[in-house]
Amino acid sequence: MSVEHSQYLQLEEGQIRLLALRQGSNQDEPIECEVYNYELDNAPPYEALSYFWGTSKSTRVISVQGSTFRVREDLYNALCRLRQRQTSRILWVDFICIDQSNRAEIYNQMSRLGDIYVKAESVAVYLGEGTMATDQAMDYLIQIEKGGISQIPPSRVDDLILEGFQDILSRPWFQRAWIIQDAFYARAAVLHCGSKAVSSKTIIRAPELLPDKIDPLSQQFLDLMPGSRRDDRPASKFQLHDILQRFQDAKATDPRDKIYALLGMVDNRYSKSVILPDYSMSQKDLMRAVLAHLCFCESSSVPEPPYDTIDEFLSNLDPIDNDILEKIFESSLEIDLASLLRHGSHYISIDRSLVEAASRNKTKGDEMVEILLRAIG
Repeated sequence: MSVEHSQYLQLEEGQIRLLALRQGSNQDEPIECEVYNYELDNAPPYEALSYFWGTSKSTRVISVQGSTFRVREDLYNALCRLRQRQTSRILWVDFICIDQSNRAEIYNQMSRLGDIYVKAESVAVYLGEGTMATDQAMDYLIQIEKGGISQIPPSRVDDLILEGFQDILSRPWFQRAWIIQDAFYARAAVLHCGSKAVSSKTIIRAPELLPDKIDPLSQQFLDLMPGSRRDDRPASKFQLHDILQRFQDAKATDPRDKIYALLGMVDNRYSKSVILPDYSMSQKDLMRAVLAHLCFCESSSVPEPPYDTIDEFLSNLDPIDNDILEKIFESSLEIDLASLLRHGSHYISIDRSLVEAASRNKTKGDEMVEILLRAIG
């Protein structure tokens, strides 16, 4: 008999599900779990699992509520590695704890990911199975961790260990858009590669041991993780433009997720509009929504962007194309130009063409021209 997500108890407002991963003594022992509903604010201590779902469609069987339940290979391996020998482990695991057949529940729970990860005692990051090289690299980091995080051995590191570091830091976990907020919200994090595990406070030191700089995207992930900040609280939220630029090379199955996956980390005080994930929205309309957010105006005044893909759009936001800005300045009825100049000065370039466009605005033209002329000096 197979258990379906829909057989779970329905989540009430404010609730999440947590998974009890039952103890096991070896890797071949069947994985057994139960799920329980809790008020998020009154949930028992738990860890949140962060992992790359993987592209393989092959599945493995686990037991949930006493019935068979199929999960992808990567999740199966993660549960094997996280299972404790003597006691159950309480986890939040997206694929099991969210009813994947219930779109409303998916939307509700995904909108609360920040709260779920913030309230977790720690985030367990599963990077994938180990190799001889990654095992050597993780053992090296474990020794550093035992001796004190600040103690980086000055001697030359063995080539096999360097190969392991390069492998670890190029794993898909360091590339995926939806994983970024896992690192951002974590109060503490432990990274698992095969049977080895070290804290994020230690693994962020790994680039110091490499002769060459690591991939910039991987470095951005490390810069968000606990240990790279002054304390264990989540990092301060970003302006939308800043985080889109930092992670524009992140990978996503749906190109819109290169924007949607970052929205939970955006400080919406820096805009007139809030963007919400909406998969009925076309890529072009999503581009317009982003431009409206960045330009402190309404979406209706934003022209259709001349970009075919989200990647092309993101690579042309620094600065925003002045042809687009001219059309906004000329037609917007609600633009907050003062806020745009105050918060968006690094992604707009003011010139006379924008002043002329503002002068043609029939509603706010005089006011806009005066503000722009003061800004130009």
